[in-house]
Amino acid sequence: MNYHHLNRRVQRQQRLIGVLSFKVVALVVVAALLALKIFTHSYQVVLVPTSVSDGMVARGAVDKGYIEALALDAVYAMYNVSPQTVEYGRSVLERLSGPGERAAILVAYDRNATDIAERKITTIFFPRKIEHNFAAYEVVVDGVLGTYLETTQVTREDRRILIRFKPQAGSVRLASIGKLTED
Repeated sequence: MNYHHLNRRVQRQQRLIGVLSFKVVALVVVAALLALKIFTHSYQVVLVPTSVSDGMVARGAVDKGYIEALALDAVYAMYNVSPQTVEYGRSVLERLSGPGERAAILVAYDRNATDIAERKITTIFFPRKIEHNFAAYEVVVDGVLGTYLETTQVTREDRRILIRFKPQAGSVRLASIGKLTED
């Protein structure tokens, strides 16, 4: 082996080491940027567990606590929605609603959920006050509806929600839910 041949091999090895070093640095930079994106991006999922407990209905007598729990479950399912919780909210409304009213309730929910998924927003309802009309099986929940884009609040509005129930088989089922407009 002569000096020129050895020198060329050393230079080629140095070029390969330089290219490899550049690729390693580029991969580390890309990994750091991806990690930064993951840490700065928020995936907000709001799941509110059901507040209905055993023993709230006894021998066909529906009590105030049961009606309130059902009303809050319905409100949370309808208005605490993000693109990741659409199926959860739909299943809660399916469970709470009566067979005759289920289709109309789910159509309204699906319209709302489609809009939320397309705009990639999250809505969260904060209840403040609950009013009852047991004779008409109605509950009005007064609260604030916040709309969020990732973790930034975009809108905040006062909202009154009317929840109607229908007696069925010794209990009550969700008959309708919607925004109460003041006339």
